[in-house]
Amino acid sequence: MAFIDYYKILGVDKNIPQKDVRAAYRKRAKQFHPDLHPNDAKAKAKFQALNEAYEVISDPQKRAQYDQYGQQWKEAGGFANGAGENSGFNGAGGFGNPFANFDFSSFGSGNGGFSSFFQDLFGRGGGRQCYNASSFNGSNGNTDNGNVEQQVNIDMFTALLGGEVIIRLPNGKKAKLKIKESTQNGTKVRLRGKGRDMGNGVLGDFIITYHVKLPENLTAHQKDLILRVKTEKV
Repeated sequence: MAFIDYYKILGVDKNIPQKDVRAAYRKRAKQFHPDLHPNDAKAKAKFQALNEAYEVISDPQKRAQYDQYGQQWKEAGGFANGAGENSGFNGAGGFGNPFANFDFSSFGSGNGGFSSFFQDLFGRGGGRQCYNASSFNGSNGNTDNGNVEQQVNIDMFTALLGGEVIIRLPNGKKAKLKIKESTQNGTKVRLRGKGRDMGNGVLGDFIITYHVKLPENLTAHQKDLILRVKTEKV
């Protein structure tokens, strides 16, 4: 899911005191309440986004998880013990945005906007995204030397733009993997010493193969945008 800046939607700084969140929400709600904008689909979408932002930021526990994991706070909330200690590898899956046709630029200005192409296509951001991978897809191959081979699905956007994913290692710990821009389907990454424990201090490697999943059920407009990119020189 594309990153949505709840603080920007609420029109507040990330360091806003918890006691001031409600007042900021009520002030913003007066601007976008559907009763003030009847039959305005954009105003309705903005109000929905505002309520989603308030639901998270007004809850101290949800806010803490959001601050740590961003838009994937729901899925990554249980990964607090382990993701940090193994972060820094080179890897993500899943996409979709309930506000895909929503222009977040109206919530404020700055450098946090969406790239024009991906905003038009799916409402996704042009920068690096962070996704949660609760499980791997594909075969899990163990070898006699302790190496473990695993396939990880990533979406087209992550493959093109780069991103991050939180995964579970063979030893049960979690790790944050970084995916480089322009990652090709079938790219392999070897995490040395992260495979099976063979005993006597011998650890195999964890070998990941990226599988790039293409989006499905594209609209005619989305197909046209991709065709325009295809016909241009890259």
